[in-house]
Amino acid sequence: MTDEFAFEIRPKPGFGNFWYMTTSGYSDEPGYEFLDGDWDTMDSLVDVEATIENVENEYAEKSGATVVRISGSHGLREIEWDNGQVHRYEWELITRDWRCPRCKHPDNRIYMVTDELWASSGFERQECYRCLEEVIGRQLQPADFKPLPCNDPKQANLSGDLLERIVGHAR
Repeated sequence: MTDEFAFEIRPKPGFGNFWYMTTSGYSDEPGYEFLDGDWDTMDSLVDVEATIENVENEYAEKSGATVVRISGSHGLREIEWDNGQVHRYEWELITRDWRCPRCKHPDNRIYMVTDELWASSGFERQECYRCLEEVIGRQLQPADFKPLPCNDPKQANLSGDLLERIVGHAR
């Protein structure tokens, strides 16, 4: 038995989880105003906790202030300082459905085809390449793809069938 508890969130295939965090209490502190508001999303709750710890440790070091009280619950933390400042952190788990909106296939990799080809499909969302092929009545070919990082086998995490279509042959 360990002294530490851990948990893991495992969404179903085609779904993704991330943590959304906002902060307040910095707006009236010169040099710290930029910390108020929305943060980039984070991949884990550990990232949220580490961010709070790093920001507050840096604040203590630079301001010379000392924490007098920490309160909160899941999704909320308030940190009160001896200089009268109160920093508030709020976070929540967001789950996104990344599946193809048409066929619900869980492997809906990002790809970009030419504007003309996409317009001919009539699609307006992020349908998978399988649905695009079904609508246009043929298999995608290398010339159909835009020269972008999302289509670059060296930069993107591409699946076997999609990769074969982009490069024009099986690897």
